[in-house]
Amino acid sequence: MDMLRILIVANYISSTGGISSQVELLCKCLNKEGVEADIYSTKGGMISRLGMFHNLYCEAKAYDIIHVHCCSYIGFFPAVLAITVAKRLGKRIVCTYHGGSAESFFRKFSWCVRYYLKQTHVNIVLSGFLAKIFDKYGLDSQIIPNILPPNESHYRERHEIQPNFISVRTLQPLYNIECIIKAFTIVKQSMPEAKLCILGDGPCRKNLEQLVLDLKLEDVYFEGRVPNSKVYDYLDQSDIFISMPKIDNQPMSILEASECGLLVISSNVGGVPYMLEDNVTGLLVESDNFRQLAEKMIWAIEHGDKSLEIIKTAKKSLSNYSWDNIKGQLYSCYGIN
Repeated sequence: MDMLRILIVANYISSTGGISSQVELLCKCLNKEGVEADIYSTKGGMISRLGMFHNLYCEAKAYDIIHVHCCSYIGFFPAVLAITVAKRLGKRIVCTYHGGSAESFFRKFSWCVRYYLKQTHVNIVLSGFLAKIFDKYGLDSQIIPNILPPNESHYRERHEIQPNFISVRTLQPLYNIECIIKAFTIVKQSMPEAKLCILGDGPCRKNLEQLVLDLKLEDVYFEGRVPNSKVYDYLDQSDIFISMPKIDNQPMSILEASECGLLVISSNVGGVPYMLEDNVTGLLVESDNFRQLAEKMIWAIEHGDKSLEIIKTAKKSLSNYSWDNIKGQLYSCYGIN
């Protein structure tokens, strides 16, 4: 293809997870394809963000396409900024919306959301979950999932499933780690050898540690926040990945756990059921139902052969998130044949 210049606009912070990791990965993939892609970060305070309208206007002149990544509430600022500038410059504007809390955000600020997202050339969403919300508010969208980089070096084939559980989420109310701890209390009663590793940090950590003490639970390990490269070491030592968010869209942690050969058990919320098929590529439970979660955790160990079958099926399904599978759809959004 002819040399194309794409400016990716996002609230980007180098070497972190979430949207930043996807933006960084997209930029690298495009560069390898011969596309000149760069990142413009909207990270900053209120005053500095006001100055970004002028700064982005000057920088974006040299690019053909502006691709903005945004989410809900304050995370919608990159869209406001990029769409405003792109329209002034007459540039093609593509928006990828990541927000798991889109329903509440769109309901409260539908006038703002519609005003800006109706000005884009294409709106990309990660799953049918968000596509339905966009449709509800009269917004067109195209489903293109997150990119999962191939990483076979982290895969470990398991021949049996041990009660070694792991959670890799920020310790805040949204991710409901308390539910996992309560479920683990029940699991411990029938499987005294069970272990729970909790990766991540956040405002709920002290309360969660106190809960473990109050329940007199053993073998619960709070490892805090660890570098992304070290997370795989902890995943390798575990067999079952637990995720119980109250709201979520397309958590990469679930895909990464499947890629490493772990069985995934998750709450059936947001975009998760578009990622996992219950009893086929993972196990789904009701949100905030620690008793049902405990039942699934115990079932996974007692039905090890079925768990291993689910793990293998989940691993095969990850091709849906490969760059080779996604790039054609993305180029179409960019207007590239």
